[in-house]
Parts: sequence; C-alpha cells; structure tokens
Amino acid sequence: MALPRVFASRLMQQTVRRYHGGHDFKPPSMDELPVPRGSWQAKYSADQRRYNAILAFGIAFSVFSFSLAKGSGLLYFNYAPPKSLD
Repeated sequence: MALPRVFASRLMQQTVRRYHGGHDFKPPSMDELPVPRGSWQAKYSADQRRYNAILAFGIAFSVFSFSLAKGSGLLYFNYAPPKSLD
C-alpha cells in the first residue's frame, strides 16, 4: 500500500507548479524596461495620418451606403409628411 502513495507523491512533486521557494528568481528592475527610440513626433504624426485616413474612409462609406439605400427606396427618413393618396 505504501508504494502507490510514494509514487503518487513523487508524481505530484514533478507536476505541481511551485509559486514560491525558487532560488533562481530575480525581481525585475528598471534596467529591463524598453528604452524609447526615435522621434515621438514622427511616430505620432504617422499614427494620426493613418487614423485620419481610416476616419475618412468610414465617413465616405457611410455616406455612400446611406445614399445608395435612400436612392433604392430601402430607406425613408420621414423628414416630410407623406404624400396624399387621393
């Protein structure tokens, strides 16, 4: 009966993670943080150019979609009273 218990104990020791007691752990320091490189203004300008292009495309696509739906009769915006059927 002792053999399976010893076997299970050794198996658990090998597979269970240890979150404490490790002697090879070194706490992180400020020297390990990434160092910024290049001009922040150049990166910011490039990002803003990209974001503005995405915004312009989204607005153009929305206007195109609404105009196409309005022209085909799928949308009615109810901005005026309906025409009389008489």
